[in-house]
Amino acid sequence: MPLALLCDEHIDYDIIVGLVGQGIDAVSAQQIGLAATDDALILAEARRLGRVIYTGDDDYLLLNSSGILHPGIFYHHPLKYSIGQAIDAVATACQVLSAEEMANRVEFL
Repeated sequence: MPLALLCDEHIDYDIIVGLVGQGIDAVSAQQIGLAATDDALILAEARRLGRVIYTGDDDYLLLNSSGILHPGIFYHHPLKYSIGQAIDAVATACQVLSAEEMANRVEFL
């Protein structure tokens, strides 16, 4: 079963739509009422919901380094990929990695 994602508010909405179109369970922070919310609170909500964070925000890397428990983080610099490339990279990662493999891990895409 593919991973479920909570996409940080900085992820382009077209990427989220593309992921959903590929059958990935992906929601944005805005869609679940977390717009302009502190990253630590978003990470805590991702843990509660069992969703891997998808972000290009370096602050999540700092949170990971602090030892906070989380369900996993997919990270890539926002300028690294086109929208189509980002969709493909994230969709592939969702299909080949399990929730157990992603726990407390950062996957650099």
